Amino acid sequence: MKKIPTVKYGLLGEENYITDFIQVENPKLQRIARALRGRTVDEKIQSVVHYVAANLEYPLDYRGRPTGARSVKVFKWWNGFYLADKNLDYGWLLPSQTCEVKKGICFDSSCLATTLLRLKKVEALTVLGIVLRSKNKRILGPHAWTETVDSKGKRLVLETTVHPKPAKLVSAKKMYLGKLPVTYDPLAWFNELSYVEDKKKTRKYEVWLDD
Repeated sequence: MKKIPTVKYGLLGEENYITDFIQVENPKLQRIARALRGRTVDEKIQSVVHYVAANLEYPLDYRGRPTGARSVKVFKWWNGFYLADKNLDYGWLLPSQTCEVKKGICFDSSCLATTLLRLKKVEALTVLGIVLRSKNKRILGPHAWTETVDSKGKRLVLETTVHPKPAKLVSAKKMYLGKLPVTYDPLAWFNELSYVEDKKKTRKYEVWLDD
């Protein structure tokens, strides 16, 4: 059995297995998935991407710029446990939390999409990777997206940060091999069952990721 890595990007900086961010056992997400229409694999994929686009927005800071920062404010109770106010420069939400706040960065929205697809019995993975300009290979930044498979066995990239209408589904082959203006370079794939990482490629970006 391959080791599942842990991360400390939770809302309070708590530690979780990365596979915990695909919540197929969550009752609310199960209800949402049941309510989404679609009998064929392709219809199910479309229903999920439309739901995510219509119900989530990318979080912005006070200047209207995209941000992955989190701020947690809680009450302090006398004679009991309490949590201090906490600010995180970067953090992840569980899909159930994303549904509550209706906002999420790329990781949040892709994990929600992956969770709903898995609940609809569709093959799906959240992918962690790097986005580059295809022409000059300039790194634009880290990103997360959902990868799924349609009824013909074609692997698709689901860009989950576009709203209120979903982005067009794109062939993973075209997106990964630089056939489009930007290239998505995948480093790791996971769902609730497994985690796979291209360690050689991760090392290639290690210096840039650590900056």
